[in-house]
Amino acid sequence: MSIFRHDTLGSWTRGGQAIVHNVRMTTQVFYQTFLASFIIWIGGIIWYALEKSSDYESFVLMKLGQAMVMGDAVPGNVTPILFRTPAGREYWTTPRDILDSGIAHKTLAAFETYLLHGAALSGLFALAMLFWAWFYFTRMGRGLGSNQFLRGARFGTVRQIRRALRWQKRGSLAIGGVPVPHAFEPEHILICGAPGTGKTNLIVKMLDGVRKTKRRAIIYDTAGTFVEKFYRPGTDILLNPLDARADAWAPWVDVPRDYHYDQIAESTIPDKMGDPFWAKAARGTLVAVMRKLARQERTLVSILLDTLLRSKLKDLAAFAAGTDASAFISTEGERTSAGIQAELASVMRSFSYLDDTDDGLSIRDWVANEKDDSWLFITVKADQLPSLRPLITVWLDIAISAIMSLEPDQNRRLYCVIDELPSLHKLPSLSDFLARARKYGGCGILGFQSYPQLEATYGIQDAAAITGYCSTWVALRANDTPTAKHVSENLGQVEQVEANEGMSYGVNDMRDGVNLSRMQVTRPLVMHTEVTNLPNLVGYLRFGRSLPVVRFVDSYNKLPSITAAFAERAAPPVRLAPQLDGEGTLTKAAPKRGARPTRRKTSSSSPATPEIPPEQEEAGFGGVDAPAPNAVMPSSNDGESRASPIPPPLELFGKPAGFRLSQHARHDGARNRATPA
Repeated sequence: MSIFRHDTLGSWTRGGQAIVHNVRMTTQVFYQTFLASFIIWIGGIIWYALEKSSDYESFVLMKLGQAMVMGDAVPGNVTPILFRTPAGREYWTTPRDILDSGIAHKTLAAFETYLLHGAALSGLFALAMLFWAWFYFTRMGRGLGSNQFLRGARFGTVRQIRRALRWQKRGSLAIGGVPVPHAFEPEHILICGAPGTGKTNLIVKMLDGVRKTKRRAIIYDTAGTFVEKFYRPGTDILLNPLDARADAWAPWVDVPRDYHYDQIAESTIPDKMGDPFWAKAARGTLVAVMRKLARQERTLVSILLDTLLRSKLKDLAAFAAGTDASAFISTEGERTSAGIQAELASVMRSFSYLDDTDDGLSIRDWVANEKDDSWLFITVKADQLPSLRPLITVWLDIAISAIMSLEPDQNRRLYCVIDELPSLHKLPSLSDFLARARKYGGCGILGFQSYPQLEATYGIQDAAAITGYCSTWVALRANDTPTAKHVSENLGQVEQVEANEGMSYGVNDMRDGVNLSRMQVTRPLVMHTEVTNLPNLVGYLRFGRSLPVVRFVDSYNKLPSITAAFAERAAPPVRLAPQLDGEGTLTKAAPKRGARPTRRKTSSSSPATPEIPPEQEEAGFGGVDAPAPNAVMPSSNDGESRASPIPPPLELFGKPAGFRLSQHARHDGARNRATPA
């Protein structure tokens, strides 16, 4: 342990030793580099001068050198030296005569010119070598001090990934300036980010691309942002029973096959922790009641709610007799039946906001209609979500399952945007949609804020499967550690050779040194703390498919608002009053005065009504037979009917419902029994 670790003197000593050592090493590198350049310069001068000299000039220079050596060694030396004329004639002469000859002076002048030219050219070459050494040393040092990629995930830039995707067919979407290829869209996009990080901003930009390419989309909007920027009244569809612009919908319009009842029940009543019996029993009861009401052609939401929630137990048990629900609802198991009815009441309250209609919007028919570019908006406000959550879950589940009932088409694109996915109940069809929708052209765009919240809704395994089905990941800032770790794990790991540098110092200069070592390691490409420290509108984009991970910077969208995010509906839900013909027979329900009509009717199919053996068909409700079709009501002597007077309308949601429960074989509620014909 260092004795100077925490005090000022130790820090000063440590810093001084490091700086002195760095200065010494830097000086050494500069000295050796300039020395090498000087040697190159001198060598270049000599080489150039000798290269430019002729053979005779080289001979004269050699004899001049010999004469100078002989003259300096022995003053007055007259030892003859063999010399040669330019013509090639050889003769003997003294060293002094060679030094004083005109040939010698002329040769020296020419050689001096060669030296000057060589100095200039060699200087340029030496300077170029000096710069080359500078860049080479810098590059080599950077390479030795940086990590070497071996395999795994790696980082890239927006420019690099755009260049890599330039040969791909462009789709309708773009993320952070990177266009999403057409082939990548059906493999789904997952957007993870805390509130305020820019998740909705990204989706708005993607939807703008969808609108420009005239593609269709199913959008779940929890804040009205998408509605106010993209909703087109008269063209697009809006589902929200509390919005004045919404279309009417009833469960039976989306039940073209008998097995679709089970889908509606499963999406309406979610699984809960603990005993699964209550959820399964409630689903079975709901399916049986809806089927029987469809056979009786009493497909009104108000009748469904009256039957399930407002009936006495003995009446509900009598209605369920002969159906699959008789195994759950009976007067013998009163406590169990009451628990099932309570389970139904906790989720079916969202249906109480629906209007009575027998020909409302069919989500399945809208999905199958590919002749226009309309969008389906499923909206809810934050304060409405607790009341409408089961209903919205049903709508979205029907929509995504309807996509997979289409004919396979690789060129079809139907975008399903579900922002704030954990805010809903579990979507039973979501995993199947993400796994199989690719060949049908379904493109999922899912968003969530917290991964533990997703696990709480779907469970650990299903949550991991949902995120795993999405090939394209967009990771914005996560405020919680579990979500940040999940993002870090899914962005990938990198195997690389890392450089480690250490320094040693001491009193003796021989102890000073720098140790450089390299080690092969595997670590996350992005640490979870990097995810938690991202600024707003900054995130990571992962396409997979051997493409690098990109850190992008987004900008706020500038799309104007074209309509209101939400239009409050002041009127209560519409209730239809049953009509009796002249013979007292129940006929089709007629809308109550002032009822809101359905704006668009896309359903071309009627609810599934399976054939039931006559012995299992219940004629009425509560064990009382229904009146015969041609029965005549008893009358008094004065010719007036002895039937009970028409009761006041049923009170629902604080407003008159406009009909009495004559379909239930009860007159005026439970107080007065109807008299059989």
